Amino acid sequence: MFVWTLAFLAGCCSILFIPSLSFDVIILLTLLSVLAIIGISSTVISILTKHPQAIKTQLLAIGGLSLGIVWTSSNAYWQLQRQIPEPFNNQAHIIDAEVIGLPAIYPEYCQFTARIQKANEVNLLGRVIRLKFYQSECPFRLGQVWQMQIKLKPIHGPVNMAGFDLERYYFEQGIDGRGYVREDFLEFKSETANPIHQFRQSAHEQLASLDNAGIFQALLIGEKSSINHQQREALQKLGLSHLIAISGLHISIIAGVSFWLMRLLWGRAALARKWPPFHIGLISSCLVAFLYSAMADFSIPTVRALLMWCSVALAFLLQRRSAIYDGLIWSLLLVLLIFPLSVLSASFWMTFIAVVVISLILMGRTQQTNNWKHKIKSLLKLQLAITLTLAIPSLLYFQQASFLGMIVNIIMIPLFSIVLLPAIFLSFIFSLLGLTWPLQELDSFVGYFFQYSEQLLHSSFIDNSSLIVIDTNLPMLIGVLIFFILLVCWLPLSSIKKPLVTFALITSSTMMMGQKLDKQLSEDKWSIEIFDVGHGLSILLHNKDKALLYDTGYASPGSSAVSSYIIPSLRELGIAKIDSLILSHKDNDHAGGTKELLDNFPVNQIIADSWYDKPSQRCEVGQSMELEGAKLEFFYGEQNAVSDKPNNQSCVVKITINDFSILIPGDIEKDAEYLLAAAEDYSKLKSDILIAPHHGSKTSSTYPFIKRVDPDVVIYTSELHSRYPIPHPSVYKRYQEFNIKAEHSGCAGQITINPYDRTLKRWREERKIWRKEACGV
Repeated sequence: MFVWTLAFLAGCCSILFIPSLSFDVIILLTLLSVLAIIGISSTVISILTKHPQAIKTQLLAIGGLSLGIVWTSSNAYWQLQRQIPEPFNNQAHIIDAEVIGLPAIYPEYCQFTARIQKANEVNLLGRVIRLKFYQSECPFRLGQVWQMQIKLKPIHGPVNMAGFDLERYYFEQGIDGRGYVREDFLEFKSETANPIHQFRQSAHEQLASLDNAGIFQALLIGEKSSINHQQREALQKLGLSHLIAISGLHISIIAGVSFWLMRLLWGRAALARKWPPFHIGLISSCLVAFLYSAMADFSIPTVRALLMWCSVALAFLLQRRSAIYDGLIWSLLLVLLIFPLSVLSASFWMTFIAVVVISLILMGRTQQTNNWKHKIKSLLKLQLAITLTLAIPSLLYFQQASFLGMIVNIIMIPLFSIVLLPAIFLSFIFSLLGLTWPLQELDSFVGYFFQYSEQLLHSSFIDNSSLIVIDTNLPMLIGVLIFFILLVCWLPLSSIKKPLVTFALITSSTMMMGQKLDKQLSEDKWSIEIFDVGHGLSILLHNKDKALLYDTGYASPGSSAVSSYIIPSLRELGIAKIDSLILSHKDNDHAGGTKELLDNFPVNQIIADSWYDKPSQRCEVGQSMELEGAKLEFFYGEQNAVSDKPNNQSCVVKITINDFSILIPGDIEKDAEYLLAAAEDYSKLKSDILIAPHHGSKTSSTYPFIKRVDPDVVIYTSELHSRYPIPHPSVYKRYQEFNIKAEHSGCAGQITINPYDRTLKRWREERKIWRKEACGV
């Protein structure tokens, strides 16, 4: 079963590499049917016939791999078919929908998940959609049914070389559509009859009065939207983010405590002889784990953890000789059968890798001593093993790993497991009974924790240490090799461990040195990245030694272009610092992410006008920056602005590399364009590529300006399905009249420009099953 399950997992992982399922239905069904027949026949032959063990293993591997591909492809195809089709998007619909997720409250809107019960279109029935309501007051409560008018939008999000992928997230979570609620047609229909929904909404409102409500809501009911930015940042830097996301650790702690208590109490009962306390404790722990998962609304991570705990408990109840091993295999298979798209989730891999490491550390080892020194040594070894091993998938997924987290977790995980989480649960139960002071005391304790954490993170030791958080781009092949080296290190194979580890270390070291040498010897060529940040702008000019960033994109409560796309892409490119940051003007969609970038990434120089209140250099008109093989010229800014309007104070920059040039005019409007077009040195405006002024709005792109720039390509930078008509039809028509080719970051994703051969790479053209195809403007 072990071989078959691992092969089934490998087959499920095929979804990461299959570019598309856009086949004819008959062809797809035929391919999947053939694979299913191969998988079933190989598995049955292996089980029922008497072949040598090596042949049986090969047949099991073929069977598991084939059926894994069939299962995950079938589920992926079904999920894609459930997504609301194009004819129903960008249209208004009147629906009755049940709120099935706790609304997340933000300053400008609230967001919630709903399931459609009634609709004017049959194809919408039963669909799960994510909706926004743009009002300061949010009337929606979990479980309520509302009649509302909504406008649906396609599931379409920014695509960059690294960072958050909205389309992948919706696909993995089983969300079929998105849109917003129109405030002029909204009618309450009924309250929920679901006791789980009633409890979660009541608990959410009761906890909202605490100073650190977001932390308690996350730990008790799995709702993390109220955690503020400072707390999220502190938890991330301390390597403690996993502690506030209900997962295997939390389920195991609560279930483990309940197992211990029930076993202790039942052992004193008269029925202990008939029903063994060990068995009663296991059954009770599964029930408590089920209730905790219900409190978190049976989210996918909690159900995975529930299956894992109950599988191991069942193996113990059946008195299996290798109960932990069998339980893990059963739970892995159950998770893949119920949630085959979990292989897209980082938490799936992190959870199972952590459990595997713990199993390897404990496997085949008997504890010779029981003193406290030995226990501390074992704890340190276990924490070191988990931290080092999980650092590899963390670097592969997020291009970041925290070794400060190793030190902090050695203290926090035992404290959290033994004291904090049980105390929070008991305090919450007491609060339901009217005794609120224990919860308030814990709230104060959490506040002190974050206060002292901020002091620690801003201490000189942390600021000056480059090993606290490692930001790097680890190649996949080298990462996988190092990962398996670490797994071998934790095996109790003393006779073969040393040569295996030595060989793998030499191989990986050679590959890493070869990669570094290749980078150093490669030509020092420039590249331009136009990030896909939705409605906003961020452009990177870089080579192997220098990096200049023009604008940072938007920032909003809980998210920003910097954290979601820009910093992950910088790490993917191997960029460790920004030499110059140019801020065009103060609008949020251009400079909103400045603070977050400065807090998380080294920036040597900032160029911005007087609106920016931190030390910086002005956008001096007429100045130029000479780089090796590249030149930046500043044509316009606050110094010669035609008005006090922020858009018309944008810093206009031209980048020239050899005989290639690109003009970046920010959000200038027609008055500024007329000034530039009428200047004596207007010939300097001539460029090969023009970033459309003001994203392509009707306020800009006048005939004289377009004629002076005379670009071959114009690039519109905005969200594809924006609330704003971008590009405006009149603007689009204007560029067409000049036979200028158009690109749109919302259609193409991130655009990488090679200035030497003038080619453009559209990152959306890298096909994925869940990804919408690149479109024309």
